[in-house]
Order: sequence, then structure tokens, then C-alpha cells
Amino acid sequence: MEGARQLAAQLAGWDTRILEVAGMTGEWEQKLNLICRFEPDPPGDIVGFFWLANLLTRIEFESLEIQQPFDLGFSIGEQVFLPDGQICKLNSEQVILWPNHER
Repeated sequence: MEGARQLAAQLAGWDTRILEVAGMTGEWEQKLNLICRFEPDPPGDIVGFFWLANLLTRIEFESLEIQQPFDLGFSIGEQVFLPDGQICKLNSEQVILWPNHER
């Protein structure tokens, strides 16, 4: 989980519109879905996917070695848009990875 927190912090450092990054629980061993919440929300899902494409390109350009497979998604309002085309609702099964409010 620490690697996911580090990646979330890195993403937020690259795009100051990111207000929060959450991870969907129950998938930690397989593929991690990181959900970015932007402020303001993207004006539509196409724009949201372009914002994520920018982040993915930056990950590739910076040659970050990420040990765990992951996908990036984003939220607009109460909906979460995942890269496989799945749309789901925000729920309590998400763990906030950034900002880290642990004390």
C-alpha cells in the first residue's frame, strides 16, 4: 500500500487540480484502481480521460518503476470513470491514499 501512496502523491505533485487520490479496496493484490478527484471536476468524461492520459505519459516519461499493476480513473460528482469503460458510484470501499491524513 505504501507504493500506492507514493504514486498518488507523485500524481498530485504533477497536476495541482488533483484534490484527492483514492484506491478501491479489495483489489490490492491484482490491479489497483487509483481514482483521482479533480477540482474543478472535468467538464466531461472525455476531458477527464485526456487529463489521465497526460499523467500516464508523465509516468512513462519519468520512467517510474511501479511494482504493482494499476489503472487510473477519475470522478465527476458521484460517478467514477474507470479506463475499461466501467462507470460506478463513489462509495465507502475506497481508501484515501493522498492527501495522507494519518497522524
